[in-house]
Amino acid sequence: MYRSTTANIYYLYLIKLSKWLMLIMPIVALFFAENGLDPFAIYLLQGVYSLSLALFEIPSGYLADVIGRRASLIIGSLLGTLGFVVLSFSHSLPGFLLAEIILGLGGSFISGSDSALLYDSLAAEQKQHYYLRYEGRITALGNLAETVAAIGGGLLAAWLDYRSVYMAQTVIAALAIPAALLTIEPPREKTVLHISLRQIIQISRQALMEDRRLSSVIIFSAVTGIATLSMAWTAQIYFLEAGFSEREITPLWVALNLVVAIVSAIAAPIVTLLGRKRALLLTAVGLPLGYLLLGLLPLAGGLVALFCFYAIRGYATPMLRDLLNRNCASAVRATVLSIRSLLIRFGFALIGPAIGFGAGHLSLAAALSLFGLLLGVGSAAALHLLLRHHPER
Repeated sequence: MYRSTTANIYYLYLIKLSKWLMLIMPIVALFFAENGLDPFAIYLLQGVYSLSLALFEIPSGYLADVIGRRASLIIGSLLGTLGFVVLSFSHSLPGFLLAEIILGLGGSFISGSDSALLYDSLAAEQKQHYYLRYEGRITALGNLAETVAAIGGGLLAAWLDYRSVYMAQTVIAALAIPAALLTIEPPREKTVLHISLRQIIQISRQALMEDRRLSSVIIFSAVTGIATLSMAWTAQIYFLEAGFSEREITPLWVALNLVVAIVSAIAAPIVTLLGRKRALLLTAVGLPLGYLLLGLLPLAGGLVALFCFYAIRGYATPMLRDLLNRNCASAVRATVLSIRSLLIRFGFALIGPAIGFGAGHLSLAAALSLFGLLLGVGSAAALHLLLRHHPER
């Protein structure tokens, strides 16, 4: 008997909430610093997280195509909760490293599976053309949750201590487990029926080398993802360098996430108003410029540049996920989305510690300016490739 997959959207909302209701974000750098970690070690931790996530991205995405999106979400939710348990009880770099590896593995099972489940659930109801709208709403909900969490995390840290915030985060992460259990596996085409390393390689080669339209989307989306992910942690270091405490960081983090939430919620009309080509061009130019201005301008100007960066991020993420889903087959959708995530995480695993190293040996301003220039070159090349294979009609 056919079961409607519409309810999956609401369960995905809850999973997104559990991932993005990040009480720890305003105090994460302060928590690690309190436990004796310097900026390089903080970037190293996030690099290890990204590397562990990257190493498991394609295998876990492939497993989601074999065993189903629902099973993958359940595994990821369990591991995500365990990772925060380990973080809550660790006091030194080795414990934090173990926790980040567990979180990376858990994140890899959710990454790709959630977007694939959303698109396939809509396709089962003949509503896949609404994907950008729902992806924008889910992204907005996630950033709104992070906004609320920033306030709660800052208050909880001031009332108790930083470690209490991590313990509370463990409870929030556990909310994803019942949500994942309640999802329904949508009907879809299945050409991936058994686990095969050869098939993983074949799908990856097809996506990155043979299908030029798909590969151009993956590459541009990956460059954009590296830029936005790096900024999430760079902003923390930027605030620390400015001498901000949790009382100053909390309202800034709230405001930044509100910008992303508002723009994400109206991503579909924004892209329609600008036109996809102009929206892509603004993304390719605006994100590298954000890093350059953050490095070159004084604090007030840098904060303005940071808010503009987050506004572009608001519509760019759902727009590129929509474009990626439109250009890949349902049977391998989770694998393809995981390939994109792998490139992003692997890129951040290299870029993040490099920014931290540059900040320690030169200055944060110099490191940001250099990365802005490199990102500008990469964005321009990726945009040229994308527009060549996706001429606007």
